[in-house]
Amino acid sequence: MTQVDEIEKLQAELSENPKSMNFVRLAEMYVEREMLTDAENLVRQSLKFHPKAVSGILLLGRILKQEKQLEQAIPHFERATQLAPENWKAWLELAETFASLQKGKTALKCFKKVLFLNPNHPLARRAVAKLEVLTADEYEDDLFSMEPLHKASNREDKNSTPPAGWSKIPGALERSLALVDALTVRLDTQKALDLLNDCTKKYGSHPEIESRRLRLSTYDNPDFIAPNRQKKSSLAKQELIHQRKVSVLEELLRRIELKQRDRLSTLS
Repeated sequence: MTQVDEIEKLQAELSENPKSMNFVRLAEMYVEREMLTDAENLVRQSLKFHPKAVSGILLLGRILKQEKQLEQAIPHFERATQLAPENWKAWLELAETFASLQKGKTALKCFKKVLFLNPNHPLARRAVAKLEVLTADEYEDDLFSMEPLHKASNREDKNSTPPAGWSKIPGALERSLALVDALTVRLDTQKALDLLNDCTKKYGSHPEIESRRLRLSTYDNPDFIAPNRQKKSSLAKQELIHQRKVSVLEELLRRIELKQRDRLSTLS
């Protein structure tokens, strides 16, 4: 069957049954033939019957994106991520659209979500590395101050306050987080991410869960989030966390210095 034959067949089907889910396939073929207006009209009409059809919502966002209507495409990509939060392709579309609109911080968050769901995605890795450098000048100055671990630990203990709704970490969650840290040390990133997903389902959003997810989903090289393998396995969990924080900040500082040197060399 040729594409023209398939289009005619689907058109007849949609004419007889406007509620057919095959509207997505027909609209995709319209897009392939650069019939963007027809594709948009078809998807909008069909979504009235299937308002939660993620594939249709995503396709509408892509059509608007192809028509250079980036601002109008964002709500549809956001809707897709709400309906299917595990769909990394929806997060990628959203991230790329924010990046095209030069909204770096928002794009960075979305690209990190892509890496959380698909840790090996090459485009998301490159985008995160680049956007981290580009947005680094917006961080507070004290973020880049290097100090001994025990001082950082004392300061955090004095200034930290439990978030609203969480007065104490449940014992089962604490044990799961300890296992996540152990998997991270062993560079078993995927298992650590899967376990964090399970924790979110059981306990909801918790700062300890989200902080680990952020570390695991951000960096190109797992060495950035793993302590030195030569360290003794009995090293306290809290010290491991502080070591990883310092490693991350040092790497971020190195990237910023490289960027500044490049700028100076360009000026000279």
